[in-house]
Formats: sequence, structure tokens, C-alpha cells
Amino acid sequence: MRRVIAAGAGAVVALTMGVGTTSPAWAATPPTTYVPVTSADLITPPVNPAAGQFALVDEGDGSGGVTTVTGPAPAKGSLQLTVSGTGSHWAVFNSDHNGTALSGLTALSYSTFTNNAARVLDPGLQLAINPGNTTGLDAGVTFSTVNFEPYVQPPSDPVVANAWQTWNVLNGVVWGTHLTGAPQSAPISWSTFVADYPNATIKTGVGVNVGSNWTAMVGNVGGLTIGTSAGSTAYIFEPIAYLQVTTSSLPAGTVNSAYSASLAAIGGNPPYKWSVSAGRLPNGLHLAKSTGLISGTPSKHDSGTYAFTVKVVDRKIKTKHQPTTQNTATQALSIAIT
Repeated sequence: MRRVIAAGAGAVVALTMGVGTTSPAWAATPPTTYVPVTSADLITPPVNPAAGQFALVDEGDGSGGVTTVTGPAPAKGSLQLTVSGTGSHWAVFNSDHNGTALSGLTALSYSTFTNNAARVLDPGLQLAINPGNTTGLDAGVTFSTVNFEPYVQPPSDPVVANAWQTWNVLNGVVWGTHLTGAPQSAPISWSTFVADYPNATIKTGVGVNVGSNWTAMVGNVGGLTIGTSAGSTAYIFEPIAYLQVTTSSLPAGTVNSAYSASLAAIGGNPPYKWSVSAGRLPNGLHLAKSTGLISGTPSKHDSGTYAFTVKVVDRKIKTKHQPTTQNTATQALSIAIT
């Protein structure tokens, strides 16, 4: 099934969902941490990437390349991976989640865009893992790369050229190197993979890759989300760390009861200053300019839904030979009071 969704901060405004649209159910929605990733965060080995950065690995003949760019529209920014011929092969890996059990992943998704109309190839997602089986299937294998490739997903979810698509890996099929139980020739569902390798853990990273005998293409990745029951991390690729409001909704309030909710932003040049630029908050609530905290107590006469727009501005940057710069971002929100 496919549907159009509204994306989170820094991602695509409207995406086509692929490989299932149902997110794992949580007793309560865990928090999401948004991490902007620019070209400066693509680190070439042997230098090790810090938290939030990605190792850039040339696995081919050096042709093609990887960078962050503006667009393709309607995305604000993305990671662009270029294949110039059959000798190109590039990968980027993030190590923030090493040691995480595959069975504990509650979210694993990313967005792609490809210009390759001839073969309709999209960037694939890879996890470097320790399969973990000590007996039975593939016992003793201590390293594998689990591969999710959009073009081998079920026919109901074909890759579409020149369009953004979002792939829910947990609802897709994957294959693993060095594993007889999940060969490239016969990919298996993610749930089957986790059942067959219950002790599998991320060993050296999670990332995306292109190439290895592919024809020329340009592929883009608009975001990468990895989540457990403790929370999710969303990596937002862009050429610069744009200022963005990451709060997309606010909890409801109750009359005569204390209310508290925080607005959040990423990018730009902190510290931030917040304001309401259109509409209004319910009576009894106020927005702290320096922290983004909405707090107070709605009165008994304030039931209803209040729509408003919040604005955040960052710190002014002034240099000797350049004009003063300051970034602004807005977000439409609402609070229901009952």
C-alpha cells in the first residue's frame, strides 16, 4: 500500500511510502533526536567519525563520489551519491548504534531519490553486524553486512525514478553476506532474519551505499531513522545545518491543570529565540522566548483548539567583510484544551 505523508524536519515534504506503512507500536511514543549531517560530517578513514558523523568509504575505483546537496525538491537537502560507471562503489557508515540488537530495533527507515530510469536503482541500506549464532544456522560467523535494496522489494513497491520514496526496512526483505540462511539470491523478510539470528547486533555501523557494477546514476538519501524503545535518531542530510523547528505537534491540555511542553529546533547558530508569529496560545499559557517552553494553566473558559505559528530565530553572525546573517524558521502548531 502507498500513501503520501508529511515528513519530519529536514526531510521531504511529501513522500511515497514503500515496503509497508505501519510503524511499530509503542506503549508511548519515544523521543526523536534530530541530527543534521553536512559534508563536513563525512569523515574519510583512517580518521574515525565522531558521534553524528559518517565514515565515507570508497569501495571502488574512485570514480563517482558522495556529498551533501540542496534538494532534490521538495527536500531542503540530501546526501547525494554518484555512480559514473561499473567501477564506482561508495558507502557511508555511522557508528552511533554499535552494539544495538537487531531484535530491539523499532524503527529503521530512509528516503531515496534516483535519476536512473533505465534500471531504476536506488541507494541501498546496509548494517554491518555480528550474526551471533553459536549453534545451528551459520554458527560461528562473526561478521556480515545485512543489505536492504529497494529494487528487490516486492513488486507492489517498485522503485520510481525522479520521485522521493521512503522505505520501511522492518517491513522489507534483506540478505546478508557470508550467510547461508539469507543469501543474495533469495532475500528473506526482516522478521525472519531476526528470528533466524536472534542474537545479531550492529557491529561497526549503519549506512547507505551505491554502485558495484551499476550503470551511471545519481541517487539521493533524504534521511535515515534508527529507533529502539528508548527513542529514535533521525539523521538529516543537508549542505549546511539549516535552522529548522523539529516539533511537529503538541500535547493536549486540560482546563485548570498545569501544562508544559517544549519546542525544539536544530541547525543554525544557537542560542535560539522563540515567539508566536501568528494566531495565539490558549489564555493562561505563555511561551518562554529563551527556552521554547510553553507552560501555564488554562482557565475553565479556554476549552477548544488553538492554532498558531511559532517562529524561531538564531544568533546573529557578523563578520568583517560579510553582511550580518540570521536565520528564521516557522512551524504551524495547535493545542487542544478540554
